[in-house]
Amino acid sequence: MNPAPFTPGRPLAAVVDLGTNAARLAMASLGPSGELVPQGRWRELIRLGQGVAQTGVLSREAMERGLATLRRFAALIEEHEVDVFDAVATSALREAANRGEFLARAREAGILLRVIPADEEARLALAGVWTSLSPPPPKAVVFDIGGGSLEVSVAEGGRPLESASIGAGVVYLTERHLRAIPTPSKQVEACAQAVREMLSGVSAAPPAGETLPLIGCGGVVALAGFIGAGTTGRINGRRLGLAEVEGWIPRFAGLDFAARRVLPGFETGREDVALAGLIVAREVLRWAGREAFRVSTGGVREGRLRELLLGRT
Repeated sequence: MNPAPFTPGRPLAAVVDLGTNAARLAMASLGPSGELVPQGRWRELIRLGQGVAQTGVLSREAMERGLATLRRFAALIEEHEVDVFDAVATSALREAANRGEFLARAREAGILLRVIPADEEARLALAGVWTSLSPPPPKAVVFDIGGGSLEVSVAEGGRPLESASIGAGVVYLTERHLRAIPTPSKQVEACAQAVREMLSGVSAAPPAGETLPLIGCGGVVALAGFIGAGTTGRINGRRLGLAEVEGWIPRFAGLDFAARRVLPGFETGREDVALAGLIVAREVLRWAGREAFRVSTGGVREGRLRELLLGRT
């Protein structure tokens, strides 16, 4: 787990975000101007959705990894005497036929999970993105790369005007297309072609004649920011250019896992899925006709934390 320093603050809200690749717990309070004040963050790479695209079910190993993490999160929530709490699950549990068993066991572990639909996931991610950027743009195209899906939205004031969810998640793309390490160019192109085909059916694009900023969020987007900056320091709001992302893809494809792990700014545990994330980011840039995007470290957790602290159900 990767804890951030804990600072007391009341009322204290907590959100668990259980994704296809990672499980996250965030705690926050509200500052004097209504801003989110982070009080603690934890993240574990659990690969809950491993194999779901092929089998349609959560594997026993993946369930045990997820449940062990949820037990640790439940203990942290109790330890910090959280005032208000929610737990959401996204693509892997939306797709898994045996999600009922996992939800029941999660409840026994102390976490009551809600499986949220793709449109709610997009809405919460947008709210989190707007919370993270200072100043936020009045209007933007936002993409959220997850382990099991890619959400693309046109948003104004942090609220979606139009959204779409497609199956271009990095875990699923890696399992289907990027099986060899190092990864040959033929597999890279097959992955890119699959993403292009999925994006071709997305209608959530800026209106004709309107040039909107492009913002990316999600764990692999943040990782791309860290790799580009060569640091694990602050990357929220950093600009990542198309040429930069394009340059990283063949370089990254040519590295084995050990070489990927020692790259400056790299987060261990994402060495297999990071290449898919770079490919998706490049294809979104091309689809949107943009030369760059801004990185946001906000997402579902921050969006839901803000709702809880403002008394919204």
